[in-house]
Amino acid sequence: MGQLLRDEIATGSALGKKIKEKIDAGMLVDMDIIMKTVQNKLAHDKNEIKIFDGFPRNLEQAEALDKIANVDLVIHLIITKELAIERLEKRLTCAKCGYITRTDKVSNNVCPECGGELVHRSDDTIESINKRFSIYENETYPLIDRYKRRGVKVAEIESIDANKTLDEVLKVLNGYHN
Repeated sequence: MGQLLRDEIATGSALGKKIKEKIDAGMLVDMDIIMKTVQNKLAHDKNEIKIFDGFPRNLEQAEALDKIANVDLVIHLIITKELAIERLEKRLTCAKCGYITRTDKVSNNVCPECGGELVHRSDDTIESINKRFSIYENETYPLIDRYKRRGVKVAEIESIDANKTLDEVLKVLNGYHN
């Protein structure tokens, strides 16, 4: 979801500017913008499996999603706030191609994929991270119970310990590709 929004920001459109303002402030993007983005993605890639990361984030988004798509699986990644902060403060993203790495994995700010500049995202500040955690605890986490209660629509809910290394988490996630 975040990449879809960043793609709109990159267009320089009025909509992209509104999205950037919200993200930079550590706030959630307005519901109508989110749902328009999701509907466009679903319409564009009709026959492909969709995996949304960071969506839905609240009850209103979950209910809107139910009207346009069928949720098969919810994967709940668990991570401590401290580790999330550590990872996000070290995250670098290529301004040109979107490649993601960490400050401790590169010796300069040059993307190993395309040669573009590696930069810190504007929403990877401690203030924004704290806001996102607060929103998660108050608005997103309760969706886990909602999806559990809706057992008919959800094939499986799995909690994965994201405090583990990326390779360990990916090994568990790879079991869901079928």
